[in-house]
Amino acid sequence: MSRPEHDTDSFEVVELDASPPEYAVSERRTFGLAPTSFVAALAGACLLAAIVLFALGSAVVAILLLAAAIILAALFIEQAHRRRGSRLDRVAAGAFDSSRGFAVLAATSVRAWSGAGREVSALRLEAKRLARERSKVQYALGGAAAAGDTAETERLRSRMHELDARIAACARRAEAAVGDARKRTAHERLSVSSTQIRRP
Repeated sequence: MSRPEHDTDSFEVVELDASPPEYAVSERRTFGLAPTSFVAALAGACLLAAIVLFALGSAVVAILLLAAAIILAALFIEQAHRRRGSRLDRVAAGAFDSSRGFAVLAATSVRAWSGAGREVSALRLEAKRLARERSKVQYALGGAAAAGDTAETERLRSRMHELDARIAACARRAEAAVGDARKRTAHERLSVSSTQIRRP
């Protein structure tokens, strides 16, 4: 006897005990390397061997070992920065973070102060040129006043006021450039300063 096409069997659902879920954390391993402390020790050994070989005069091998030490140290710092599993990892990652922050601060300071220095130097040269011109105008003004030439006196007096205003503007712009450089370095300095906890 054939079974109908839409006929289904009945079955009992088995009750399972409730259990908490299990979580697994996957960690990336660069080239399946051994623990980071081994990489650090290997980098130190390569560096020490490079120094000894430099002292003995074998420069080619020493350079190769120095390059290997740099590559291993960079790999160690990258893994330590990511994992921070041991005390050595945390110290290395903290030192790397601090040195990177200070490098950014140094680069920002150099850019800010070199730009401000160029601008201030150009403004000082401009102010000196204007001061020399003002001295000539002042001398000519004295001559025009002594000769009683009122039109020339007024023209030279207005020229002196114009030069005074331009000299003052140069001084204000130089002060603003220095203030801007201070502001940029102070902002970057905040990012590398250690966090301070103030009790209320």
